[in-house]
Amino acid sequence: MRINKKSLFYILLPLLAACNKDPYMPNGPATQIELSSNSTTYGNNNDADQKLSTIRYMTYNIHAANPPSQPDSTDIKAIAKVITDANPDIVFLQEVDKNTGRNKYSGDQAAAIAGLTKMNYSFFSSISYLRGLYGVAILSKYPLKSIRKYYLPKEQPDHEQRVLGLAVVDLPGVDSLVAAVTHLQHNSATSRVAQINEINSVMAGIKQPVLIGGDMNANPSATDFITAFDAGFTRTCTSGCSNTYSAQSPNTLIDYLAFRPATAFTVNSHNVINETYASDHLPVISELKINR
Repeated sequence: MRINKKSLFYILLPLLAACNKDPYMPNGPATQIELSSNSTTYGNNNDADQKLSTIRYMTYNIHAANPPSQPDSTDIKAIAKVITDANPDIVFLQEVDKNTGRNKYSGDQAAAIAGLTKMNYSFFSSISYLRGLYGVAILSKYPLKSIRKYYLPKEQPDHEQRVLGLAVVDLPGVDSLVAAVTHLQHNSATSRVAQINEINSVMAGIKQPVLIGGDMNANPSATDFITAFDAGFTRTCTSGCSNTYSAQSPNTLIDYLAFRPATAFTVNSHNVINETYASDHLPVISELKINR
């Protein structure tokens, strides 16, 4: 008997839920269930561990691991070092290649970075590219469960497909939250608003705390976008925030970390890391106090 991906997800869901507090995800089917290109190697069997009091998370557009100063090359180790040095619990990556053959590297970038940083990962493809895939990814020190992917709306048929990747993070001590990664349309303000509104709609069905990060391609002066974003999330920085792009000459802020609900966390710190070699974006990291 042939079982499709959607059916397989619902067969596996009770097994995923049994390992920890019930992972609650939105009602109804996701656009696509992503059951491949992910790993859960680290942090298993953590229910007897002490719950976390704080959590650190990062967003990083890695430019397909191509250092801007080194055309037609990749430096996976440089990306991994940025992450290792910052020591986040969860990382949201954008512009991630898988088997594309671009820049003389044909491997699975999410898997390679996860291996070097000793983190679990899930890759969420958005488009086919150069006989491979291109998209976003989540890295985590703790197991990733109930992995789901949603296609976001496009204003024009020729616009690049954008996605929302979700995963339940199995935290220590019978505890969990939902991690969400995205990368929004670069050349249409109305598409970005439609996409964040769709994300807000998905989030309305999630009862657990949510951490989100990504390259939103909108700066704080984009009033319509920021109004919609703030309707669904609390940003980790709202005033006096450092620019994130370009890494070599930062003149705009387009990379964000946020969370929901507002009462679930308190921002302990928010920093833009001044790393100018590995990518054309600067990584952003925040530490949150978990309110219990």
